[in-house]
Amino acid sequence: MKSPYPPGSFNAHWFQVFNAVSFQIMMGAPIILYAKSLGASSTVLGIIAAMTPLMTVFQLPAAKYIPRFGYHDFVVGGWSLRVLVIFGLCALPLIDVLTNPERMVILVGLLLIFNFLRGVSTTGWMPWITALIPEKHRGRFLALDNVFIHSGCLLSLLISAVLLHGQVEQWEYALVLLVSALGGAASVFFLRKIPDVPAGETTRRSSESVPWRAIIGYMPFQKLLIFNVIFMTMVGSLGVFTVEYLREDSHFEVSTVLLLSAFAFVGALTSLPFVGSLIDTVGSKPLMRVATGMFALVILLWFLIASAILPCRLELVAGMNLLSGAASAIFNVANTRMVMATMPEMGRNHFFALFTVISSLGLGAAPVLWGVGLDAIGTYEVVTGVFHWKRHSFYFLAILIVNAIAFYFIGSLHESSGRGSMAPSLIYGRLRRMSRLWLR
Repeated sequence: MKSPYPPGSFNAHWFQVFNAVSFQIMMGAPIILYAKSLGASSTVLGIIAAMTPLMTVFQLPAAKYIPRFGYHDFVVGGWSLRVLVIFGLCALPLIDVLTNPERMVILVGLLLIFNFLRGVSTTGWMPWITALIPEKHRGRFLALDNVFIHSGCLLSLLISAVLLHGQVEQWEYALVLLVSALGGAASVFFLRKIPDVPAGETTRRSSESVPWRAIIGYMPFQKLLIFNVIFMTMVGSLGVFTVEYLREDSHFEVSTVLLLSAFAFVGALTSLPFVGSLIDTVGSKPLMRVATGMFALVILLWFLIASAILPCRLELVAGMNLLSGAASAIFNVANTRMVMATMPEMGRNHFFALFTVISSLGLGAAPVLWGVGLDAIGTYEVVTGVFHWKRHSFYFLAILIVNAIAFYFIGSLHESSGRGSMAPSLIYGRLRRMSRLWLR
């Protein structure tokens, strides 16, 4: 049977798996734990987590340069430069003459350069894949893409947990960073093999300037943008401060925290087959509701743990991460599909750039603001009835409220007319069965 995808497009999946091995270390739990080993406060952890989304602001000026280079060369060039930064970062833990505060300053500086290069180069990624993959097959393509991404993330965390087992020395962090650099180099190899979209009318029209006021005034775009800002305000800090809580309050070992984090990607990989078979038929909104509801349950459990109502047991945290990973995978595929369908062809690069920048501002501001808030609360504690109120219990309650607002807002989103016409009763029957599977 002939593949519905262009020849060579499968290299995008191989790129994603090795890229995930790399970025999960540079942007996930391993780099947070390394910064924590250097004495980082909640505010500094929030700043590190915020760099990736905040640097996407450079997509706005970068979008107009894509036709000059083409999607392929533009993205490959940026990705290659950021891999060089990772190789440079590998040496940081090995420089013994540096104090921890000095290491922290250099770490933040190199992460800033890394995320700047990422922010610029990703300008071309979404329009490239949108132009490359036919719309009616994007749901399955994105679901498979996410399987490769989460497989790479899982592999990355497992390797990191093995390398950082027991009492961790600085040179062991250098080995973990080297894994990230090698994964990044392999990802560039496959990135080069993805076919470019021929420079022509589609590329020219997608890069045409559109007045920013007209873009913001396009109602489907506006509503999707507002929803994403609300949602990112909640989810943008969750991975950072749950790791901090496990390490700081529950005193779990570094390798234990990494292994627990790995369960999120197991959950994602288990849920993605459901997403691939459903989303091109039922559309994005039903799955976004399922994912947001699953996040609500996870955050509620974290709140009960932080309030000392539930014990912080390994099996409970593993189950929560499993559910959280499933929710994240379902939401990412559904949201990405809706974003692709919402962007008009004319000015597409600018629509994508503006959407990514504004939603990323919410994603970037969240960990910084929550981090400042956590540090401001500090050691304050009070007990009211069965609830033990302290900084992390306040935090989890606050993001639970934000999650509820996001769930309510899904109803106002505009679903693409390209979705299937499966009967609503059959749609929600399947969703209920999927929800029961995860709530067991």
